[in-house]
Amino acid sequence: MRTILIAHRDADFAEQLTIGLRAWGYRVIDCPGPLPPALRCIRCDKGYCPLSESADLMIYDPDLFAIDDGGRQHNLALDSALAHPEVPMLLTWTGTTEPEAETLRMILAAAPRVRVAAREPAALRSQISALVSQAAVMP
Repeated sequence: MRTILIAHRDADFAEQLTIGLRAWGYRVIDCPGPLPPALRCIRCDKGYCPLSESADLMIYDPDLFAIDDGGRQHNLALDSALAHPEVPMLLTWTGTTEPEAETLRMILAAAPRVRVAAREPAALRSQISALVSQAAVMP
């Protein structure tokens, strides 16, 4: 069974995505991201995330940010994509929260295995299946 990590700040959106992924036969790890008020994340503090270590695919909110102990802001999708260049990533967001265009361009330019997620369920399912299959055969 393949494992998909979802890191999204919209809990309702992430839950709906989780329900669909489990129905399609995937194991899902859910990360709500850094919680207010501190906006801290282990990836920023320690340089790794135990949740992403076993993921075959990562699905991230492109506008998910955390603050490190030095007060620097980190884009968690970009940090995770760079930490795991062998793991494909999809960027997704709710229809009401378009990501910052510059942020989206920055992530896509810096991490070649990152794609924008399909919006329609059937297309998303096909996209996920293809990415997970490709990841399974890559070294």
